[in-house]
Amino acid sequence: PVDRPKRTIKPQIWLKDYVVPGKTSCLYPIADVVAYNSLSVQYQSFISKFSLETESKSYAEVAKDPRWIDAMKAEIQALEDNKTWEVVSLPPGKRAIGCR
Repeated sequence: PVDRPKRTIKPQIWLKDYVVPGKTSCLYPIADVVAYNSLSVQYQSFISKFSLETESKSYAEVAKDPRWIDAMKAEIQALEDNKTWEVVSLPPGKRAIGCR
């Protein structure tokens, strides 16, 4: 039988923006070399602070975080300053469209 040429399989271009479970872009992940138990107690404490920070999963969570509220206000202000949009009142009898 004739050998078929092997095609190089590349991941989709849009996947480069995401962390894909089970895939690593690093040839030598630090987790293979360094373990928490080899670090000093002070450094373990320092590192654990980063692990405590979690990403919000919903608008309800975000709306309670002052940092997110400030970021949203700054974004709206930037849009208004650049005249990208303007906030206006709804005409009588009209409803705002929803989103998911």
